[in-house]
Amino acid sequence: MDINSIVSALQVYFPLSLQEGWDNSGLQISPQSSSIKGALLSLDVGLDTIEEARELGCNLIIAHHPLLFSSTKKIYGNFYPYNVVQEAIRNGIGVYAFHTNLDIAKNGLNDYLCTLLDLSNVTIVEKHPPLRIGEMKSEMTIDKFIDYVKDKLQVDNVKCTLYGSKTVKKVAICSGSCAKMAYEILDEVFDVFITGDLKHHDAFFAKETGLNIIDATHFHTEKFAKYIMRDVLKKSFPDMKILISNKDKLPWIYK
Repeated sequence: MDINSIVSALQVYFPLSLQEGWDNSGLQISPQSSSIKGALLSLDVGLDTIEEARELGCNLIIAHHPLLFSSTKKIYGNFYPYNVVQEAIRNGIGVYAFHTNLDIAKNGLNDYLCTLLDLSNVTIVEKHPPLRIGEMKSEMTIDKFIDYVKDKLQVDNVKCTLYGSKTVKKVAICSGSCAKMAYEILDEVFDVFITGDLKHHDAFFAKETGLNIIDATHFHTEKFAKYIMRDVLKKSFPDMKILISNKDKLPWIYK
């Protein structure tokens, strides 16, 4: 199996043309061999991901997050991402990323989250293509809804600003770092906004504006990307070695 066949199968569903202008989805590092022995699917790519791929006999990593986001003039030192780039090249492992195109696409990550939360009447917000707004089948209190989100996303802790409606029916959701979107969607109708990476000033804005925001973390809103890619690849290449990385973890710990 060659890399072009593999990524072409994914691009049918998640074309690179959908990615945001600032993004860098696509080929990050070419594999040493044109023949792909196996693909490891991950959220991020770290040194342990490269080692995992090597041990599992996979010479291609398909990640959600690009290893390289912007241009670089030199690769130096034992600093991320340069250390990972060097290790991937040393082991002949290719790296490819499906990022915001996977977030935005129909049946991509944000649609997956809507299905996971069992939302109905889901609409795409035209000026913010990753953003979905859907309805709960029955209204519930905000406290009960928070527990519902924690259960569905399999997350122990979430960070919240709870200043608006005390009940939830309409839900806005956007995976990853979409908290800044709160400033731009005030004309939309929703009771709560689920996203990740909520910063202090954005939380203060939500407090003063009366918005309910649930920060379920970047990790826990995007960890499902590799399963979406797996399902597509398994359908196209049932006999291919397609493995899920178990090295993806939150980059911090709670004490």
